[in-house]
Amino acid sequence: MKKLISVLFGVALFCGAALGQEKRPPGREISAQAEHVRSSGNDLLHFRFRQAHEKHLAEARRRNEGIARDLRGEGEPLPKPRGW
Repeated sequence: MKKLISVLFGVALFCGAALGQEKRPPGREISAQAEHVRSSGNDLLHFRFRQAHEKHLAEARRRNEGIARDLRGEGEPLPKPRGW
């Protein structure tokens, strides 16, 4: 019985808090949602470009490291061209 009363009191408190909040006019609500969607879309686009840029930099680093290693003569020698 005590649990039931505490649950009902919690529900009543939650409903009172929800009803006590000020209402936004419909136009303002839609513009707030549009702004949120726009910023979320920009964040996702920025994240995608940043990931692509990091991938490109990693590939360039690996390629440059391989070229430098070949020039220093480290590791396996370069294969001879055919016909030599």
